[in-house]
Amino acid sequence: MTPLADPALGSAAGWPLVLYFHHVNPQVRHYTSLDPDDFRRGLETVLRRVGPALDPAGVVPGFRPPDEPSVLFTFDDGYRDTLTLAAPVLAEFDVRVLLFCTTQRLDAASAMTPRQRAALPPRESYLDWAEAGHLAAAGHVLSAHTRTHPKLDRLDPAGAAREVHGALRDVAERTGRPVHSFAYPYGLVPEVNPVPSTVLGFGTVKSAPAPWTDRPLEIRRTYLPVDETDRWPAMAADWREQWYGSRCSSPPATGQRTCADVSTAWPSAPTGCPPD
Repeated sequence: MTPLADPALGSAAGWPLVLYFHHVNPQVRHYTSLDPDDFRRGLETVLRRVGPALDPAGVVPGFRPPDEPSVLFTFDDGYRDTLTLAAPVLAEFDVRVLLFCTTQRLDAASAMTPRQRAALPPRESYLDWAEAGHLAAAGHVLSAHTRTHPKLDRLDPAGAAREVHGALRDVAERTGRPVHSFAYPYGLVPEVNPVPSTVLGFGTVKSAPAPWTDRPLEIRRTYLPVDETDRWPAMAADWREQWYGSRCSSPPATGQRTCADVSTAWPSAPTGCPPD
């Protein structure tokens, strides 16, 4: 694993931690998919040790981060278990998410019969648009993740633009609202980027931590490693410290906290140490 791909590397100092998931489902094995119990444990750990959840409705270009560590939760693709298994846990914590939809897959689900959909394995089972609307009515925000989930860097510029702009239009038409965010499939950002400046672009751990004002189309997201639940509390505490751009310690003799700069990756770090 390269240092950039390490999930322990969070966001730029002063900017929200952004986490991404694909499934909450005990039948799925994937590096960003948790069973419901671990998902609940992850939410509790992150909210307690990093900071409060952001309302995704306020995550728009020109976004001003809060003056404290905070977390934005996101889901990719639009799988059906986001509604059936993730949403009840999110409701327990009063958390809303950005849901990046692969729009033609939601179209296909909407055209299926209930019997056809019931026969699908979780990795092929997507929300239909009515179910996505139920999530939106609960405060979750529908956003775009292309129409067909291609690797955008392998398409010609015109093809990549059709995927991006088409998905943005699809979601806007379904919700009746402007779409302010987009997530790149596989975290791959094409050299000629078709994402418009009216939209925030979200990557994965392939993107470097940087202030959103510097790289609004390549915002870093990270994840909670599956099967490493014992590691999560320390990761969450470290993500919080990264918000301050410093490590803090307590010398044994005095108990006085001191800060030492740890990285130039967070050039505009807030001053001071995290509170005890």
